[in-house]
Amino acid sequence: MWFGRFALLKHPENRTEKQDQVFKTIIVANMEVGKALLPREAFKAIFECSPYKDALDYFKIWFNRVMDSKIKEMVTIAKRFERHFEGVLHTLYLKQSNGRAEDLNGRIQKVRNIGRGYRSFKNFRATTLFFSGNLDLLPREFMKVPLEINF
Repeated sequence: MWFGRFALLKHPENRTEKQDQVFKTIIVANMEVGKALLPREAFKAIFECSPYKDALDYFKIWFNRVMDSKIKEMVTIAKRFERHFEGVLHTLYLKQSNGRAEDLNGRIQKVRNIGRGYRSFKNFRATTLFFSGNLDLLPREFMKVPLEINF
């Protein structure tokens, strides 16, 4: 029943009728996977909570239920969310992320890997700025002269 995996991973609104039947069969059969899915689906309700306090209260209830379930994998995930929950909530409500910083870090890592080591930090810095600093490479003397382009 390899197609059951897709039924489990898909959002309920995107499942086909057959995948929905497979999903319900797994839940009713009370398999270990089915037991783990219930807390996963319940966690999604946190995103529907409007004020911060409601989300925090809901998380505490969800966390206690997961700890009582004693499903090892879910307990591990719940503890990880508990450690980072405040940051996750701030991100959700402020609609901000560290995407730009991660993009810049990725570009810097790419420059570092391409160079395979630099003799000095000065050389590494110059190369990084060259590739990701959006530098204008025209000479300064050329920049002072107004350009006239006729088509």
